[in-house]
Amino acid sequence: MNCLYRFTKFGMILLGLTLCVGCGGQKDKDLPATISVKGVVTYQGKPVPDAMIMLYPVQGRKPASGKADASGNFTMTTFEKDDGVIPGEHKVTVTAYESTSEGVSMKSAIPEKYTYQNSSPLTVTVSESENELKLELVD
Repeated sequence: MNCLYRFTKFGMILLGLTLCVGCGGQKDKDLPATISVKGVVTYQGKPVPDAMIMLYPVQGRKPASGKADASGNFTMTTFEKDDGVIPGEHKVTVTAYESTSEGVSMKSAIPEKYTYQNSSPLTVTVSESENELKLELVD
């Protein structure tokens, strides 16, 4: 009985160590490289606060997202917070809503053409160096 207890105790310790090693913070080596991308989004020359920016790779890889602050500034994320964007050409969408009172349907703060991939006129090319985007939205 004592031998069984020792074996079970050893097995539990070994299982715990295995789980701890498997939860390390090492970055997945199979993920494509990303490039730092930040920028500002404006509409009619004014910052667009709280806008959601999406960059969809033309090659069909994982899209990147960013959320503008009160000044319209944003940093893009693909896999981990603020890690950047996969290099290449991207279709850009921007979504932003006006502040409304509770119970009122939300109204777009920008022209709706920017909201959808098939209607947005915005494209960007992310190069191998750091990229600073200026997304200037017009009517």
